[in-house]
Amino acid sequence: MNKILETLEAEREELADWRHDFHMHPELGLEETRTAGIVAQKLRSWGIEVTEHVGVTGVVGVINGDLGPGRSIGLRCDMDALPITECSSQSWKSTVKGKMHACGHDGHLAVGLGVAQWIKDHADQLCGMIKLVFQPAEEGTRGARPMAESGILDDVDFIVCTHIGSSVPLHQVAVCTHGYLATTKLDIYFEGVAAHAGANPEKGRSALMAACSAAMMLVGIPRSGEGNTRIAVGRLTAGEGRNVVPVHAHLQIETRGSTADVNRYMIDCVKRITAGTALAYDVKSRIEKVGEASELITDQAVTDDLMSIARAAPSIEAVELWDDIRGSDDCTILINRVRAHGGKSGYFLFGCNQNGHHRSDFAIQDEESLPAAFELFTGFLELKNGLRATCV
Repeated sequence: MNKILETLEAEREELADWRHDFHMHPELGLEETRTAGIVAQKLRSWGIEVTEHVGVTGVVGVINGDLGPGRSIGLRCDMDALPITECSSQSWKSTVKGKMHACGHDGHLAVGLGVAQWIKDHADQLCGMIKLVFQPAEEGTRGARPMAESGILDDVDFIVCTHIGSSVPLHQVAVCTHGYLATTKLDIYFEGVAAHAGANPEKGRSALMAACSAAMMLVGIPRSGEGNTRIAVGRLTAGEGRNVVPVHAHLQIETRGSTADVNRYMIDCVKRITAGTALAYDVKSRIEKVGEASELITDQAVTDDLMSIARAAPSIEAVELWDDIRGSDDCTILINRVRAHGGKSGYFLFGCNQNGHHRSDFAIQDEESLPAAFELFTGFLELKNGLRATCV
């Protein structure tokens, strides 16, 4: 770990500088053109093979170690921001009104670039192939599925993913055995019939009233005894004007479950309620799936490796084993793709002191937080593809 420590100390400020630049120029999911362009440019400047526009705006960098054939390892970093206006006085706050990195993905980007630079600098001490996956649109769980379906991970033996924060404090790491909630993001559309609200309202069919009724019934879905469930009606837009029977209504909702089966139960309930409401209000309806993620499944051997690396990492003061993470992360789609062909997976959270994710005052401690992820990623590469590894 000494070489990693030397590199880490030299790169702390650079990691922070990269993070600040991304933070000042946030881009929402599937709009990360500037972000992806910078990532691709930096990777190419280090002589790394780059594929752009993977799953719309994704970027993949591929590096082969100089020691010859060996394991293939994928490391994933997400890139997107959130539609939140930042509340901060820092000099490098978001310059885009209504957009902010309020979940730490700018930090993930900086770590990914730091690891890429480290790999290139240490290629003469590595074997095998390393794929750096810069994924778009984690928010809304829209970005991983198209990247997985591109096949870029079909030759990967190990995939390791990470996220900053959650409830992990600064200088600590949680290696996760399983957790996260399977989730599906759904858009529900109701289409009614227009009419003059004063002259002949009986001729109209209100999509707005159908949507309101559906929203109330959706949040009342009975919870499953098979596992934890969630449902959120996040947005409802409807209507054309004050004196027009509303023709159009649009609901943005999400379901979650502790397993794919439990989440599927929630989806089935959503479908029945939507169809029943449309029938009751004599309107048309349709449901569109716009995002999804699975529950997290990892492998014990990778978990053990990450625990060992974390315990030896200079910047990490404590490490725990977690089996219950709330929320969702669509890196689980990438993980499932790798596991489907016999590959193995690992996941860890690295700490920061923050006020809560998806808030206008979200903040991390750059030079103190980011080194932990850098050390775990590079330590895993050293273990599996480095001089201590068995290269074939």
